[in-house]
Amino acid sequence: METENCPVCGTSVKKDNLKGHSERVHPKRPGSAAGTQLVVKSVPVFRSHKKRNVLILALVVLAVTGVSVAAAQFSVANTMRMHWHPILTITGSAVTVPAQIGIDQSLWKDHSLDQYGIGGLSPLHTHDTSGTIHVESNTVRDFTLREFLAIWGQPGDGRAIDGHPVTSLTVDGVQQASPTGDVVLKDGQKIVMTLSP
Repeated sequence: METENCPVCGTSVKKDNLKGHSERVHPKRPGSAAGTQLVVKSVPVFRSHKKRNVLILALVVLAVTGVSVAAAQFSVANTMRMHWHPILTITGSAVTVPAQIGIDQSLWKDHSLDQYGIGGLSPLHTHDTSGTIHVESNTVRDFTLREFLAIWGQPGDGRAIDGHPVTSLTVDGVQQASPTGDVVLKDGQKIVMTLSP
């Protein structure tokens, strides 16, 4: 049996029991197992992962900003700033202003004004065959009868409809000098195009 002297008190103790002796007899002394306590520094989680958290926060701010900008642009593009209803009547021929101009792709020939439309519609369109032209735009600007006719797919000069020459054009009862379709559309306006048969 091998013994060893306690380094604190000098008592002879079996080598296997030296650790237990130090813990029982000298619990608060340096070097004893009881006196040695593990010291763990408490570091807040945010400080321990500061760089990662700053990166995550920056990404969240960028995402929120991006979504906000996209939502604002979508809102502006789909906010109606003009909502007028001029009425186009065609006489002298069996031609009728069709429903769904600027909505139905077969009646939507010119897409040059699409940026002003709302909800996927042309800014100049019809819903029925009454001749009511719906001017629904995300921008306030002048739209012309010629632009409506181009969307419909009629000749660009506005001098004929479905191959029938325009013989006269009146706007709110006033005869126009030439039937070219350069009429600026207004709310409640009454436009009459007379065609030769």
